[in-house]
Amino acid sequence: MNEKKRLYAGAVRVCITPPPEYFPITHFMNHMTPGKPSVFSGKIAEDIYFRVLIVQNEETRLVFAVMDLPGVPESTEVTQLIADCAGVPEEQVVYTATHNHSGLYADNVDFERIFGEEFTEKINRYRKFLRELIPGAIRQAEERLEPVRMGVARSDCFLNVNRNEKELGPKAGTYGFRNGGPADRDLYLVRFDRMNGEPLAVLYNYAVHACMMIHNNPEGLGTEISGDLPGRACRILEQGWGDQAVVLFTSGCAGDMNPVMMSRVNIVRPDGSIETKELGAAGPVILEFMGNRFARDVWNTWESVDEWTEYATLWAGKKSFQVSAKAVTKPFNEDPVAFRVGLFMIGSLAIAATNGEIFHAIGQRIKEESPYRNTMIITHAGQWTAYVKDDSGEGEYEMAARRAIRELEKEFAGVI
Repeated sequence: MNEKKRLYAGAVRVCITPPPEYFPITHFMNHMTPGKPSVFSGKIAEDIYFRVLIVQNEETRLVFAVMDLPGVPESTEVTQLIADCAGVPEEQVVYTATHNHSGLYADNVDFERIFGEEFTEKINRYRKFLRELIPGAIRQAEERLEPVRMGVARSDCFLNVNRNEKELGPKAGTYGFRNGGPADRDLYLVRFDRMNGEPLAVLYNYAVHACMMIHNNPEGLGTEISGDLPGRACRILEQGWGDQAVVLFTSGCAGDMNPVMMSRVNIVRPDGSIETKELGAAGPVILEFMGNRFARDVWNTWESVDEWTEYATLWAGKKSFQVSAKAVTKPFNEDPVAFRVGLFMIGSLAIAATNGEIFHAIGQRIKEESPYRNTMIITHAGQWTAYVKDDSGEGEYEMAARRAIRELEKEFAGVI
């Protein structure tokens, strides 16, 4: 074996739960009270985290950085900060979010205009807090680097559902359950074990919105902070391993994928009208149930790994392109929208990364045309752009993204 390809990994989990002085703070818009936003109450149902995974050999280092937030704050600046701290080119960093709707909305600058000066001051302070903890987190991950063996597995997971109940109109999409509708069931998992067989880190990927607890207000005080569905599953697994392993969730193409159970549902009345009903105290029970179900599916996939490697070629590249304003659903915008698509190779595992909320059929086609047996797609990896809904196969974003990935695949083929 080429010892220069010997794999090492290090990972860390850092709490990013906002302290009490941030609350109450506006929490997106509440469809049950039009024109009036919800607020985060300040109650912490569960801490939220920034997780970092470094994978390297003697030639290349890749960095995966995941925030338990709706999107990544200051995507360009922070991606470069992570790269500088890790000593790598920016192209070798994946900076993404779980799209957790139960974390502060620090990524969307439009909210600052909508919600005003107090919101903006708090969010700017929170962004500064996040920037200041990043160098220490990267340093800790570096200090924990050790030889590992890696395994990859894929399974079917049935915890998502198509959210577009089209017959009910556009409002139904947020809390929709289109039973029998198309869905992407791929649950991908990358397992990094210490040489003694103990887990060091797990990176998993699934197409599901982390919006199960959105606006849930069981005590009448406001939304509670939590990691939502993926955050709960990550903590169940991490605690099951005595917090000796770091578990990172990344969102697949989940633009039209909801959790199959949520703390809010659409009730269709006999006259065809829709009432969105909050399940109140049932919400935390749903979170615990679904978190455990999700953790079990990840665990079963983790156990199914049957091929291992201690050596791998590592490579990364990114491409940029723009689409017209009409190709996305970004509010208040009439200008072309920028996208960056990356390809990250760990041996024969291909990881595509993109910003935006991408409908699942687009992601499925990208995976299907990949020349690699295992291909996952990470979304929310960069500047917020709202939804990419055109899944006709000929949409502006899809055509440009597929072309960019093919070019990156050719670049990778030219260096191995």
